[in-house]
Order: sequence, then structure tokens, then C-alpha cells
Amino acid sequence: MTVVDVPFTEPETWFFGRSWGLTSGVVEVETDDGVVGIGECPGIPTIAAAVQTIETMTPLLVGHDASDILPFLRRVGMHGWHHFPYQGNLAVASLEMAMWDIVGKVAGLPLHRLFGGLERSSVPFYWYVWVPDRDVETARAQAAEGVARGFQTVYLKIGFDLANDLALVRAVRDEVGPDIAIRVDANEAWTPFTAIEALQAFEEVNLEFLEQPIDMHDISGLAYLRGQTRTRIGANQSAWQVHQVPEILAQRAADVVVTDPHQLGGLHVFRDVAGMCEAARVPLVKHSFGDLGITTAATLHILGGLHEPSLAHQTHLTILEHDLLASRLEFEGGRLEVPAGPGIGVELDRDALQHYAELYESVGELPGYGNLDAESPFTSS
Repeated sequence: MTVVDVPFTEPETWFFGRSWGLTSGVVEVETDDGVVGIGECPGIPTIAAAVQTIETMTPLLVGHDASDILPFLRRVGMHGWHHFPYQGNLAVASLEMAMWDIVGKVAGLPLHRLFGGLERSSVPFYWYVWVPDRDVETARAQAAEGVARGFQTVYLKIGFDLANDLALVRAVRDEVGPDIAIRVDANEAWTPFTAIEALQAFEEVNLEFLEQPIDMHDISGLAYLRGQTRTRIGANQSAWQVHQVPEILAQRAADVVVTDPHQLGGLHVFRDVAGMCEAARVPLVKHSFGDLGITTAATLHILGGLHEPSLAHQTHLTILEHDLLASRLEFEGGRLEVPAGPGIGVELDRDALQHYAELYESVGELPGYGNLDAESPFTSS
């Protein structure tokens, strides 16, 4: 596993603090025949914890057939990781991703063939309006840039101050017009009591949906809020674990489910959850845990096979300095093409991997919950 620091072109500013880039692990699994599969693990809650968890799971993979993915996942559970799913799922998903890459390479097929084929050859993503200074003119300019590049959905972090949050979104709506979708994410910033006022206040700007307004564990609270407002609600942290998704769907607690393979514990489980959402006629949006190119490419194979409606999915690639891929993923009209090569269909840029590994050795771990007033850790690097 190679640990890297990949800077953002602008700092990500959210309810929990400020981040200047991603500290992530790139995983490589090699078979006895020399086939190498690649995966990716976010450095959450810390990169040390992620590395240690992967090292703990590795013996459960060594000596077994890489195509036996379900038995591997069950072995992980039998070794106690189902007791610690928030940490365990992140790590097991990175190994499972590499195993799928191997299976596809051995079969000579892209992953979407193994998961049942495609409905579409390209997948829409949003444009991240990162607006670090929380200024309306900055929000206008950044939103306009995204629309000029062809993105049909823009996304802002909110939850700081309701008046300023509204001012930013009003400015963006005025800038982009009525036909561009606007999505905002409160990251659990409010209590149910204050969320009612906020959700009702946002009705005027016609949001596509507002993501995770309250505490992740309060699914019944989300269901209550849905009955109090015309603003659609997305559940992300509340949909972290696979068993929570049926509860959300049964309680009609969200208009959109937002989750990802790292939260759920693998591409296989992510596809299962997509099937649940399809059966319930609730859209699924892929969450980004701070994905580099590997995870983005891997999930494209599943997202391309989802039933309509196909909403824009989450990405950090628009603010990421490099995706670590030899052929970088390029957005066309706000969309990414599903890779056509065997396995995940991408290869690592070895020079970039070495460069960003050296940056990690120089700078250390990048905080995801950093102080809003802190300076960039790269200023002295």
C-alpha cells in the first residue's frame, strides 16, 4: 500500500472544518500469475488506522483465489470486522476493488460486463462550488465556470450560517438560471428543530435536494422533516451502512440515497444497495469520500448500469491536483466515460504515485477536519 498526499487546487470548506487535500492509500494486490489489481482507501479516520486495518485483513486474502470475493468478505466479517464497520468497510472495500480488477483482467472483460452491462456509456457528475471565502461573488464566479464547462449540476457546502448559506445559493441560482440543478450539503449541521426553518427557507431557490440536514443516526427525524417541507432531502451519513438503507426506504426518510462502496464495504454491496433503491424507485447518488481516479473509475462501471433517473454523482476530481491515473479522467459536458478496458480499465501513473508519496513523507497527513483559519500545509513544502 502506498500512502499519498494529493492537494486540492482550492481548500474544501465544510461544516466540520477545512481540508487542503486528500491523504489516501493506493492498494495493489498481485496474484501468483503476476496479475495486479488496484484499489484505493481513504485515510479515514486517520491514514494510520486505514493502513493498520488493511494490514490486518491482508492475511485473510493471501493464499486464496482472488476471484472468491464473497468468501473473502465473509472471512472479514467472521474475524470481527462486522463489529467495527465504519472502519472495516473502508479497508475491505479497497481490497475488494483490487480483487474485482483482477477478475476483470483475467477474464479480459471490463467490470460493467461482470455487473450486468450498461444503460449508458457516460455518467454525469456535479461541479463543486467550493467557495472557501463564503462570498457571494466567489460563488457566482465558480458556479459560472462549472456551467461554462458543461456541468448541469452544481454543489455547495452549507451549514455555517443560514443567512449566508441562503445568500450564496440565491446568488448561484441567479447566476446559473432555472435549468441548472443546485444541490447543497449541510453535513448534519442542524437539529430537527432548526432544520425545519432551514429547509423551508430553501424552498424559494428550488434545490435539487439538500443532503444530510440532521444527525446521521436520526432516520425517523429525516422522515419527519420530509413531511414539513417541499425541499427534497438526501440521506448520506444516514445511509452509511447497508442495513440502514432498507430502513430509510421503508420510512420514506429521503428522496435520494447518497452512499458509496467505501461506506458500504465494497462494489458488490454498492450494487446491491443500488438494486434496493431501484426497487423502491428512489434515486441513488454515489457519494465521494474524497475519491482519486481509481475509485471514480471503478464506480463508473456500476453507475453506468443504473436505471434512470440518473442524477449527477459526487466527485472531488474537479478540485484535485491529480487523479494518479496514467490517462487522466476528463469531463466532457460534465460527464465521464465508463472505461472500456479489462477490469477497472485504468492504470496508475507511476511517476505521479511516487511524487505524491514523497509529498506525504514531506508534509504528513492532511486533516479532513482542519481549523478554518489554518494556513495551507503546502506553503512550506
